[in-house]
Amino acid sequence: MPKAIYQDPGIVLLFIRRGQGWSQVQLGKAAYTSPNLINDYEQGRKQLSRKRLEFLISFMGVPPEVIDENLARLEANRAAAGASGSVAMITPARRRIEAVVSRVGRLAAEFARAGLSIVALEGEALQAREEARRLWVRLAHRKADERLLLVEESVEVRTWAMVELVSAKSIERAPSSPAEALELADLALRIAELCLGDEWLRQRAQGYAWFHVANARRVTNDLPRADMALSKAKPLWKAGAPGDPGLFDETWGYWIEATIRAAQRRFPEARRRIERALAIDRGSLRGKLLLTKAQIFGALGDIEGSTEVLEEASLHVDEEREPRTALGVRCRLLDNLCLQGRAAEAASRVREVQALAAQLAQEMDLVRVSYLSGKIAAGTGRAEEAEEKFEQARRKFASLKPPLVLDYALVSLDLGLLLLEQGRTSEVRILGEQMTSIFANQGVGREALAALRIFCDAAKRETATVELAWRVIRFLHRSQHDPDLKFEVTGEAEVP
Repeated sequence: MPKAIYQDPGIVLLFIRRGQGWSQVQLGKAAYTSPNLINDYEQGRKQLSRKRLEFLISFMGVPPEVIDENLARLEANRAAAGASGSVAMITPARRRIEAVVSRVGRLAAEFARAGLSIVALEGEALQAREEARRLWVRLAHRKADERLLLVEESVEVRTWAMVELVSAKSIERAPSSPAEALELADLALRIAELCLGDEWLRQRAQGYAWFHVANARRVTNDLPRADMALSKAKPLWKAGAPGDPGLFDETWGYWIEATIRAAQRRFPEARRRIERALAIDRGSLRGKLLLTKAQIFGALGDIEGSTEVLEEASLHVDEEREPRTALGVRCRLLDNLCLQGRAAEAASRVREVQALAAQLAQEMDLVRVSYLSGKIAAGTGRAEEAEEKFEQARRKFASLKPPLVLDYALVSLDLGLLLLEQGRTSEVRILGEQMTSIFANQGVGREALAALRIFCDAAKRETATVELAWRVIRFLHRSQHDPDLKFEVTGEAEVP
């Protein structure tokens, strides 16, 4: 076969990129390469090596073998057009004409082939996912050891679609049952290790599962082992990339890493990962991604930035498909508005949050939304209504076994703030004593506990101020996402 002319690798890149439906900007972001340089490669203005071409197409999930197929097709086109003689003797004008002819002919063929491939792939993927949902019925109500035994004994459950589904179940269970989320992630990993198919598929499936193991370890507060799981996930995920036509959504990996980096207080890395996730998101995770971005901003103390992101998130989250995320976004947005002194704006939106919580019909959701309504009432001058809702929420949080100490602390501080604004300092003293009692018996983060003790001591001496209450409230909101954040003690808050 004659040696290909110098711009052939660029033409191959063009056809593969367009056939996969990627823009130069999207490929540039994925491969950390300038879109202008990609354009130069495709137009033949810069030489593209075989190694570099393989690197670029790997981000689109295309294996290296496709390069040779495309180069062979280029040569066939030239032969059919009657091209002859040494490539070195082709004039620049003829070379440009030939490139254009090759591109037009190949584009038509490539688009047709890509269209058929995508249709076939989507059909097969849909069928695999439907089968996974059917098989999950057999696993859903079994105990953990029974599920694992079924995976070990039954070949039909060892599919990439089952890995994807069980990983999704782990994500679903994480907020309410971290232990079950970890059990499901471990199950997904075992399915991935036994996954039927090519080696690249097993590698990709294992990488995907390890990401979810990392997430489950994070929600069980095991950050060192979450980091270890990430170190296993990333090389496996990368190794399987060249063969993957896009079965797994890589957005999950970046989102999970962002949440872990945020939990580790590595906020610059967390922001980079969440921005990367937003850049490649297919659309289905946008609300969740923006919620995480808002939480990162909140941990950094940027309530205004967090609110802006949450406003955007509220436009993207699908209430019917992901009501839990929708409730999280809307509650946090209204909470932020209250923290910013914009309770009147929050009041105009609270009904939709109440309706969503009623739809989910979870007791703690209803309690937290009632508490949020109390904050809105306090911020809009309805002190009596606010006090009633705060007291109801306090009693509920304290009555649980074990009590929800942080929620109890936050609502107590909001009640204390309300009482201080009315000059009822003797009642704030009693409130401080009640808070001290519950904190003595239950675990609270070291820094959060230190801040709460400062407020409680001041309350018992009847020296607590509105400013101190606000500072502790804002600190506790931040410390939920940054447990090691230090509370800055000022002169008025120091204990003599």
